[in-house]
Amino acid sequence: HVTSIPCNDSDDSQTLLQFKDGSQITTSLLIGADGLNSKVRNYVTNPTSQQPQTETQEEYVPAYTGVTCLMGCANVPRIRGICFPTSATTKCHACYYPTRAPREGTNDDPDDYEQVFQIYFPSPIERPDTWRTLTPQEAKEECRDLAKKLRKDGWDEEFLKPLEHPTLTGVLRVGLRSREGLESWHVGGSGNNRTSGEVELEVNATKKNVGRAVLLGDAAHPPVPYIGQGAMMAMEDAGTLSMILGHYCPIVNQDGNDEESTDTPAVPDFAQFTKAMSVYESLRVSRTKTILGSSVQLGKTQQKRAESKLYNAWREMSIKAQVWAYGTLPVMRPGAAFDYQALVEEALLTDEEGCDEEDVEMM
Repeated sequence: HVTSIPCNDSDDSQTLLQFKDGSQITTSLLIGADGLNSKVRNYVTNPTSQQPQTETQEEYVPAYTGVTCLMGCANVPRIRGICFPTSATTKCHACYYPTRAPREGTNDDPDDYEQVFQIYFPSPIERPDTWRTLTPQEAKEECRDLAKKLRKDGWDEEFLKPLEHPTLTGVLRVGLRSREGLESWHVGGSGNNRTSGEVELEVNATKKNVGRAVLLGDAAHPPVPYIGQGAMMAMEDAGTLSMILGHYCPIVNQDGNDEESTDTPAVPDFAQFTKAMSVYESLRVSRTKTILGSSVQLGKTQQKRAESKLYNAWREMSIKAQVWAYGTLPVMRPGAAFDYQALVEEALLTDEEGCDEEDVEMM
C-alpha cells in the first residue's frame, strides 16, 4: 500500500514510492492506475511538495455527490438490454443490465442468467459508515423491503425479481464520489495539472525536474457510473498509452543500441517522453471529458425524471423515439463504437509525416 510519493532529490530521473510497511522503491516511470482515491494523482498535481501537508495542501478527497447506490445481482433472465426505470414516489432511479445469458440453442438453465441492478437514491447526508458490502441476511432484508416500496410505487415485477430472488448476491451500498478530470495527466514534462475544483499549488513551471509519472483510468478522470463507461475508458487509456510508449520510448540497451544483447540490460529510452505524453493527452483528455460528461448528464436526467411526472412523461416519449430511430440511446454509442488503435496509428503517422516535412525544410 503506497502511503506517499515524495520528491526524489537524489535522482530526478527516478520516482520514489514509500509504502505502509516502511519500505520504498524507485522506478523510471510510475503509471498511476490506482482509482478514484489515487495517490499518484496527488503526486501529479503537486510533485515538488516536500513540506508537511498544510490545510491548503492536503490530499484531495473526492467530493460526495449526494447520491447513494444500492447494487447487486441475481440469476434472473434479462428484461431486455439495459433499462433505466425511475420512481416518482421514492425519488430514486435505477439501471438494470444483463451480464450473462445462455448461448442460443442451449438448454435454458436459470444459472446461465445473471442480471445486475444499480438503484440510486438522493441522500444529502453523507453516511460513509453505512457504505459497505451487506451480509447475506442484511441484503435479503433490505432488498425485500425496497421491493415492497417499489411495488407500491407501480414498478413492473420484472424489475423486482432480482431484489427478491434467492440467488441475490454481491449487494453493496455505497455513496458516489466524484472529482474533476485533469487537463494534463503526467509529470516529468510540461503541463498544468490544476482544475477549478482543486487548490492551486505553487510548483515549478515545467515540472521537468521531477520523477516521471502518468495517469490512466479513474485516477485521471473518475466517472459517475450512470453510463457504464468507466472501465471502457480505462482500457482505452491503457491501450493508447502502451502503443504510444512503445513508439516514442522504445526498449533499448543501456549503451543506446536497440539490437538484442545479453551484455547490457534493456531499459526504456525516455528521450521523447514529453512528446509521448503530448500525443497521449491530445488523444485521451477530450474523449474522456465527452464520454464521462455524458454520464453526468444522464444521471441528472434520470433524477429529474424521478422528481417530475411531467418531465418523465416527455422523457419516456423521447427515449422511445431515439431507440426507434437509432436502436439505442445515442448517448450510449460513442462509448462502444470506437477504435482507439486506429486513432493512435493515425496520430503517429501524422506526427511522422510532420517530422519528415520539417527535415525537408531544414535541408
